[in-house]
Amino acid sequence: MASSARRKVAARLRISLVIMFFLGAQLTAIVQASEDELSVVSYINREVSGKKILPDFASIQLGESVPEQYRAAANRFARLWKEHVTGIKGYDTVKDVPFTLIVPDKIDETVFGGNKPKIREFLLEHVVPGALVEVKDQNTYLNLNQHPVHVNLSCFDMLMAYEINQSAKVLTKRNITEHLSLVFIVGNLTESDVQSSATNKFNKRNIQETNRYNEPQRLEMKNTTKELASSKENRIGQHLMNFLAGMKSGTKVFQHFFSSSNLSNLMDDSSYMVFIPSDTAFQRWHPIDWGFYPFSVQEFTEMVLRNHFVRTKQPLRMADLRVIHGDQRYKTLGGEYIVLKNKPSPNVNNVTILSDYTLSNGIEVFILSEVLFVSEAVVSRLHQMHKDKETPPLLAFPWFGAQFLSHSFLALERDTRFTQITRFLNTAEIAQFISGSNYTFFVPTDEAFERYSFDLLPDNVLASEKGIKMLLNHFVRGRLYDRDLKDGELIDTIGGMPVKIQRSFENTVRVNSARIVESEVFVYNLGTMFYVDDVLYPDLLKEEVKAITDLKNVDKNVPDSIGGSDVYTTEQNPPLTDRPTTTTFRSLYGLLTTNADVELVPLEVTESSKRNSDEDSSQLQDDEIITPKALPLRYFYNPKKVDFDVVTLRGAAAPIFKRQDRQVQIPFGPFLQSED
Repeated sequence: MASSARRKVAARLRISLVIMFFLGAQLTAIVQASEDELSVVSYINREVSGKKILPDFASIQLGESVPEQYRAAANRFARLWKEHVTGIKGYDTVKDVPFTLIVPDKIDETVFGGNKPKIREFLLEHVVPGALVEVKDQNTYLNLNQHPVHVNLSCFDMLMAYEINQSAKVLTKRNITEHLSLVFIVGNLTESDVQSSATNKFNKRNIQETNRYNEPQRLEMKNTTKELASSKENRIGQHLMNFLAGMKSGTKVFQHFFSSSNLSNLMDDSSYMVFIPSDTAFQRWHPIDWGFYPFSVQEFTEMVLRNHFVRTKQPLRMADLRVIHGDQRYKTLGGEYIVLKNKPSPNVNNVTILSDYTLSNGIEVFILSEVLFVSEAVVSRLHQMHKDKETPPLLAFPWFGAQFLSHSFLALERDTRFTQITRFLNTAEIAQFISGSNYTFFVPTDEAFERYSFDLLPDNVLASEKGIKMLLNHFVRGRLYDRDLKDGELIDTIGGMPVKIQRSFENTVRVNSARIVESEVFVYNLGTMFYVDDVLYPDLLKEEVKAITDLKNVDKNVPDSIGGSDVYTTEQNPPLTDRPTTTTFRSLYGLLTTNADVELVPLEVTESSKRNSDEDSSQLQDDEIITPKALPLRYFYNPKKVDFDVVTLRGAAAPIFKRQDRQVQIPFGPFLQSED
């Protein structure tokens, strides 16, 4: 019994020793793995890691030290820092340690809900202590929240640019002092679910605060590449992404397209041959100054990428390709066929293979000198289908700072249906409200303007505050497509008035009462025009139209005996004319383009008046620009057949025509005032 008990105790002891040894080995492995992981990432500012220090820039005016376009962002960051960070406990403010402030272009303070700790954490996330950040590929730093700040070179809108943490594009860097620098970015370094999930309860799009319409809408396809690439179910995508990330140059454009595509949901753990065009291959299709870039069309880019992947049981290596006889034919994931040859040099579909790489998990990568299945004919057909992707030439005229407005104006000027709107655009100063691009313009036809007698309005009315507001009610900030005009939806205009969309079962679309007669007239990639058959909010100029209409009918109030030779003109020596009084008075109101005083003067030409007239004419010829407001407007008349005089009274609303038997006051309205 005693020996049996001893044996049991010894066995238990041996088991305990084995378990302890096993646990110790596991703990050692974990510690070593942790040390290896830390050694992989080398932080440039690791000397100050864990130190609770703050920069001292209270005496520095950040906004005054940067260019004007970044001044608002710098001042906003400085204000928030002063309100929520300066003087917090547990941190020391130092002067001799370098700092870098990463300044977001916009900060939406409403998402914090007045929570000061959240604002403080947000600001500390954007401060790098112990270093003046160098914007170079693969540089990594730690911020004051002990989170990594990684700089990498990426592709934005087909152009290479630096980004931070693969989310915020770097705009510029400015060194303020020897210990302080600013890096301006688009976006921020934090993830805010509040900002991304913000919606409008009232089915009324506030396009000014969102970016939904700033780019052409594409098919609703979930991007799964980044998600699946990091999961165990898609090791192929993960290995390919790691390979592309490790390539210092030459494949950045393909990396950008692949990370933005949906190819990972088509890939499994099979073996693949991947044909990657070089950056130069994509650059060949990029317009030099302006034009159409085919890879700005996402669906086309997605299909091209699929045709560069081949699923196969055994990938063909470069060494095998060099020694085989005959052509090797494969089918791509996109359904096209490729042919690999080794003569005169290794190529695929007669495109030269520049280099090859063999990856783990059965991936063979070939770098190509051209993009497969893209030709001039293909790009030309694609261009006709996607005019909205074409980049425009830069115009210096008529409005350099308003490229959408300038290109729209020039396009409408060539169309005889839009003489009134081009006159309106040319008269009203709205370039400051329609600067840049990404707009939608509802363009009324000439018939729409003539329906309200807007074609009779003088220029000063069109350029007035009411005229500008009415015109701005035809512009929407953000590019809209026909599919975006949904029934019952309200859209804010730049003029401040909303427009309501009505779509019938016959697919007729109305904007307020205006019917869209021509849809989706693309102004390059700057915006969209919709031609409509009615003016939006015409009541804004209702009073002005009434005054002009009364002026048009002025001859109805003139004595019947006045006519024929009683011609009113702005010249002291008018030519002989047989035009009736109605035509004469129509010419009269058409000339009233300013609020200048109008004086009716008997035509008594003397030698002195002729001489003065000649001198005035010579002076006017020397002036290149004479504005209507610079000169008073004077009308001369010659009452030959009728004993008819004109009496003007100070403060009178209109001149009074006085005759022996009666007198008539002509209602010229607010545009005609007496001086004496």
